[in-house]
Order: sequence, then structure tokens, then C-alpha cells
Amino acid sequence: MPRILLVADQVEPLDELAQTLSAEKEIEVLWAHDVEAALESVAANSPALVVVDASIAGDSGLDIIQRLISVDAFIQTAALSPLPPDAFHEASEGLGIMAQLPPRPNRTDTLQLLQTLRQYL
Repeated sequence: MPRILLVADQVEPLDELAQTLSAEKEIEVLWAHDVEAALESVAANSPALVVVDASIAGDSGLDIIQRLISVDAFIQTAALSPLPPDAFHEASEGLGIMAQLPPRPNRTDTLQLLQTLRQYL
């Protein structure tokens, strides 16, 4: 069963994403509400995907992803970001981020994310 780790200090923006993921029987959804918990979870659980909020406790999501891939360089990541796609690509270059998501991903965004993830599994 693939594990997907959601990293956010505020759960509400990821509610619809989490509900859509939880409806998929083959997926286990894990949560981390701070950077240290996320780092520990990546090391202990080897998630198939880590979805990171745009910022957590003042740290940017992209900085957090950089820290996460230092723990496991092979994890797939997705980042919530309000940036336009070109600006996001520029800001995240070299991090190998699988997908950019809007600040409040909906069911359609989540299903597209799962479709992309399945190509990597």
C-alpha cells in the first residue's frame, strides 16, 4: 500500500486533498504538522509521495522539500504554491518536484496528482 505524507501546520487547506486520497483504498495517508515530524516520517515510513504546504511555521515549502530529499533522495514530492507555473519552475529547479498544486487542491487536482504518481510506482 503506497503511503502519502501530507506536511502542513494547518490541516484545512488540505482537507479536500486528504479526503480524496483517503477514499482510495490502496493508499495510506500520513500527516506531519511540522518539519521535524516530516523528516522523521520520511526516514521511518518511506512514503511514495510527500505533499508539502506552501509554508510551514515560516519555512517555505521548497526549503522543506530540499531538507526532505536530503533524508531520502528518491521520494516523490508535490508542493502547494500560489506561484504561476513558470515562476514555480524557476524557484523549484533542481529539486525534482513531481507536481505543483494550488494552495487549496480540490478533488480534480488530487486525481491528477494520483494519475501522475501511478506513472512512478
